[in-house]
Amino acid sequence: MTATEEFILDWMKKAEQDLKSARLLIAAEEDLYDTVCFHSQQLAEKALKALFVARNIEFPKTHNLLLLSNLLLDADVIKYNEELESLTKYAIESRYPGEYVEPRREDAQKALAVATKIYDLVKTKLFL
Repeated sequence: MTATEEFILDWMKKAEQDLKSARLLIAAEEDLYDTVCFHSQQLAEKALKALFVARNIEFPKTHNLLLLSNLLLDADVIKYNEELESLTKYAIESRYPGEYVEPRREDAQKALAVATKIYDLVKTKLFL
């Protein structure tokens, strides 16, 4: 296995840990929806970054999923741009108190569903 292949798998392993965390938290039936949304955003971000590594494309240090999607120039990813944009807010805003509308269970379910689609799409593209 090359160093690049190993790095791709490292990104995907981190993404999978966010997936598992989000699933456990949403199943807990607790009011942890902001944390589910955070892990969902991270899941999508890490999966996209694995795709950047696989394609040997440098990417900026950002949590902006719409920016990452547009830099990838992948039609299969770009079709999720609206959903990716909505996930981006969970990277920072949901982590700190302030003028922020707390996500509800439905928001967390939607965030996790979108992030899982991105993760599965990337896995397909990486032949994993």
